[in-house]
Amino acid sequence: MSQRLKFLRAEGLMLTTAVCATLLTAGPAFGQEAQGQAAQPDSAVATMVKLLVEEGIVSPEKGEALMRRAQAEAQQRAVTPPAQSAELAPPPAGAVRVPYVPETVRQQIKDELRQEVLAQAQTERWAAPDAAAPSWTRNVEIHGDFRFRSASALYSKDNALSAYVDVPAFNETGPYDISGFGGQALPTINTLRDKINNMQIRARIGIEAKVADRFTLGFQLATGDDPGPISTNAGLTGGFRKRDLWIQNAYAKGELFPGLTAMVGRFDNPFRATDLMFDPDLALDGVYGEANVSKLLGTEDFRFAVRGGAFPIEFEPANFPLTSAAKRNWRDRYLFSAQAELGKTFEGGVDVSLSAAFHNFTYMRGHVSAPCDVFSTVNIECSTDILRPLWASKGNTYFFLRDIDFTNADPANPREPQYLGLKYAYRILDVNGSVSVPISDRVQARLTGSYLYNFGFDPENNCLRGTLGQPLNNVEITDPTNSDQGVCDATNPAKFRGGNRAYGVYLSIGDPALFSVNPRRAKRGSWAINAAYKYIESDAVLDSFTDSDFHLGGTNAKGFVIGGAWAPFNNMTLGARWLSANEIVDAPLKIDVLHVDLGFAF
Repeated sequence: MSQRLKFLRAEGLMLTTAVCATLLTAGPAFGQEAQGQAAQPDSAVATMVKLLVEEGIVSPEKGEALMRRAQAEAQQRAVTPPAQSAELAPPPAGAVRVPYVPETVRQQIKDELRQEVLAQAQTERWAAPDAAAPSWTRNVEIHGDFRFRSASALYSKDNALSAYVDVPAFNETGPYDISGFGGQALPTINTLRDKINNMQIRARIGIEAKVADRFTLGFQLATGDDPGPISTNAGLTGGFRKRDLWIQNAYAKGELFPGLTAMVGRFDNPFRATDLMFDPDLALDGVYGEANVSKLLGTEDFRFAVRGGAFPIEFEPANFPLTSAAKRNWRDRYLFSAQAELGKTFEGGVDVSLSAAFHNFTYMRGHVSAPCDVFSTVNIECSTDILRPLWASKGNTYFFLRDIDFTNADPANPREPQYLGLKYAYRILDVNGSVSVPISDRVQARLTGSYLYNFGFDPENNCLRGTLGQPLNNVEITDPTNSDQGVCDATNPAKFRGGNRAYGVYLSIGDPALFSVNPRRAKRGSWAINAAYKYIESDAVLDSFTDSDFHLGGTNAKGFVIGGAWAPFNNMTLGARWLSANEIVDAPLKIDVLHVDLGFAF
């Protein structure tokens, strides 16, 4: 019950009780009409007391006490009539005589009742002025969620053994000598060993504060095993060590004009997209703006909005190469995005939506370095080492960044320490459409389709520098006797099988609050069933930012997802998903993933 309602209740109690007291005071006049009859409390008083009890303003015990008091006064009047009654002329037929109550007496009764009600309110803590919340709390909203997950990864026994290089490890702990003369083993990913019931938690808490009529500040803290851009899961391992907490969101948002919105800082992905393009947990850094054209025009016949933003991925380092007095200039890496969305809700609640976006990742592709002498100087940095990809996963096409100068090499030990870079640019068209059909008040069916096309994909230039910079993966070997066969071999080249397209079909039935992999708050009894088919070629998107659960992250994968969720109580959900994916090209790599989730939200 709000404080306003409770104070209204208090005022009602005081006024009603004052009326009751006045009626009791007026008893003598009514008593004159009752002489010769059984001494009973006045019917108006009895009715008022009954109403007070029924409305819960006074307890039944207090109501009974009031009735006993009224009955006693009525009996006293019957035995000893007031002296002044003999001096009063009988009233005319049908008239009722009401005595005069002085203003001072009425004010005294009101003051006494007010003090009694306030004392009760303070005792029961429903109207305590000293405990009232500060005014700023009315502008603040706190929200949070917790998820406990059992995650299992199941690998096919037909998968290739150690055929996939662990790209993040290669670049972070490298460079690695690929010559084979030094006997250095390359890092590879697991392809055969199942991982069963890895327990994880995800905890997030956020706050939004309205600081002005049109401006809002938002902050969110989240768990996570590393500062990577995607997963906020924390594995329950490490000898009971404490868990890390990261700043997931920190932003300012303003509606500069009705229909015009802007955000700066770090915030949840504001674009309409599926997990083909961006992982559901991805947050973006930078500036964002949206124009709701329908709101600007004041029309409700359709929805039309345009969005755009600039999001820095990596700024130019001020001190590269670290080991050289001659520093190099590199351009900052950015994501520039623009999107238009059109939608309409028809009779019966059928909703149709269509969007198209263009995402341009600038300066992400690598380049072969200038000739680099790694033999004359220890730990030398080559000119393009800085172009190693950030948060790489697997699937994109990679090549060796360094052009090693062997002039000063030891013929007995011609080392070739290398890093990996992205072969192509990523300028991606993302088209999404959905149709939602209501089935009942809390059940809806939604069909969503998504198509991606990367315009930065240019395999026709794979061999511009001969074998330097040729693709290393997503390659089909045509000569089984030659494991070193390359795409750019002069006489017998291998075939490059990479691609630049992706598409997905998603079907969900149930409560829309449970359609997402990140359910927030759902009412008790809510349920949903979700299914999807996904096909992501090697270079359709960056493998750094796409769904991290399907095929355990990355691209060059196809398969299906099926799952469901149910809310046994308000804001509590139970869910499970089965994700089955296989590689499209390259060595066999089939991975099935099972998630069983328990979630809470407020």
